[in-house]
Amino acid sequence: MKFMGDYPMKGQTEQEVVSTILRVRSSSNSLSGEYGLMRDEAYCQVLKQNSGNTSSKTESCQRGWRLLYILTAYYKCSEALKPYLLKYLHDVCASPGVHFQGIAKACEQNLRKTFQYGGRAEHPNGMELKAMLAGRSSKRQLFLLPGGIERHIKIETCSVALEAIEELCYEIGLHKLEALDEYAICVVTNRGQNICPLKKREYILDVSTEAEHVNSNYSLWFRRVIWTQPLNFDNELGVTMHYNQVFPDYLKGLFNVVPQGKASEQQLQQVSKLAALQHRAKDLIYLPTFHEVQEYIPTQLFGLQRHQQWLNMVTQNMQQVQALTPHQAKAQFLGEVLT
Repeated sequence: MKFMGDYPMKGQTEQEVVSTILRVRSSSNSLSGEYGLMRDEAYCQVLKQNSGNTSSKTESCQRGWRLLYILTAYYKCSEALKPYLLKYLHDVCASPGVHFQGIAKACEQNLRKTFQYGGRAEHPNGMELKAMLAGRSSKRQLFLLPGGIERHIKIETCSVALEAIEELCYEIGLHKLEALDEYAICVVTNRGQNICPLKKREYILDVSTEAEHVNSNYSLWFRRVIWTQPLNFDNELGVTMHYNQVFPDYLKGLFNVVPQGKASEQQLQQVSKLAALQHRAKDLIYLPTFHEVQEYIPTQLFGLQRHQQWLNMVTQNMQQVQALTPHQAKAQFLGEVLT
């Protein structure tokens, strides 16, 4: 009643009222209690207020629906109440001319996701609650791909990491379900010092709310973590993303095995070609300088022959890769390194 404006707040803010409703206690008499009896009671009270609202407050019913929207994002009802609650929401959605069809549909989607993923855990912060009360249920969330590539994805109240991974995989040209297991979203704090991969079932807005308590400059990264599925070399964003993730590791020597510090002529030629491909991937057509060649070759390999020899070999390979586009150069680099 307080939240709907039909009862005095008595000094409480809207966020405090919502937190009181959602507060987790061990008692079975709370909304989140072991038996969830009060959850059903809360749902029934809100439905009653929304269905037979006679308040003189013009926003009362609207705020009641927005409270229901919040409840369905956080808590399951009992299995006994579930079919009736879903039917109620479905009937409102399906009734032409009935107010609040849109938010009823959103409540239904929230409830189904809550049963699927367990419900939101972090109470909405001031900004999210303000957006909810204004009828905004989504935001554009920034995800960083390797190389600092920015991608903004529409995140809703109950969006989970799996859904964000699906959308980002679609953008890089991957449509098979098996591919989803090879990618992860990580929350990064403390200027990149703390990197924590998210579980597929974690709610994006829970993660961001929690991260803001630790470091307001958190970021969400999208990375490949398993390498069994083949790459899609036709998708330019996908090739660029994988190239940006792979070539720093290549330069650290993580893709090279040199027994007893020796390399075969074939391996030296491959390293030279990879250096030329890196140069072309930058869309550079002039011959690389000695210092550039040094940057393109893993440190433990660079000392295996004289500097001039490396420069000569890379220059020869530049003639072969000169006609490639940067996209083709990156794709060839990945093909050489990952096979």
